[in-house]
Amino acid sequence: MKLKFFVLIFLTVVLGTTSSFSAPIIIGGITYTATGSPETLTATFTQPDGGVTSGTYDGFVEISVSGTGQSAGQSFNDAFYVYSPGPPFNDPSFYQLTFGTNTLVPLAPAQDAKNFIRYDLATGMEVTPPYVPAFNSNHVYDIVLDTGVTTPMNLHFGVSDGIFSDNTGFYNITVTQLVPSVPAVPEPASLALLGSTLLGFGIMLRRRNRV
Repeated sequence: MKLKFFVLIFLTVVLGTTSSFSAPIIIGGITYTATGSPETLTATFTQPDGGVTSGTYDGFVEISVSGTGQSAGQSFNDAFYVYSPGPPFNDPSFYQLTFGTNTLVPLAPAQDAKNFIRYDLATGMEVTPPYVPAFNSNHVYDIVLDTGVTTPMNLHFGVSDGIFSDNTGFYNITVTQLVPSVPAVPEPASLALLGSTLLGFGIMLRRRNRV
């Protein structure tokens, strides 16, 4: 048993394993991982097209959004909820985060980010849009959005509203590109070491069986 356990540990070290400290992002049966450096931007409430990424993205992107402001009169809202005065609620059309790959415009609920969410990182679950994450009193939401494009494009963010001149506040948004995971392929040297080690184990087992 000790010998078999040693073989298992050796295979894990050589071939690698998936970390157990963070759940994989699985969408449509495919595992996705982050790639490249995250980009952080600010999206103001005072104009429809509140903020645009400097980098370009496609497919699925991981988004962390925080921040609050006033877009519904004197009420405060975060990325998904009008929360003050309470209780928090998600408006069917407005006063929430908007998203797109083209310039955002006023009075366009189809731009609401909830229409593009495919994964909720807080719950570790794939979801079907439209989807609204559970209210977070810290006003921070971590989600995966479907850009809907295969050619990398700039991403646009803002707040859903019709009149912007009386708004205050902004969103802080971090964007990270996601790509399908590719299983790690062992280096030739590692394969050679694995082969020679397994051969050695085989010889040891044969000798033990003869005793």
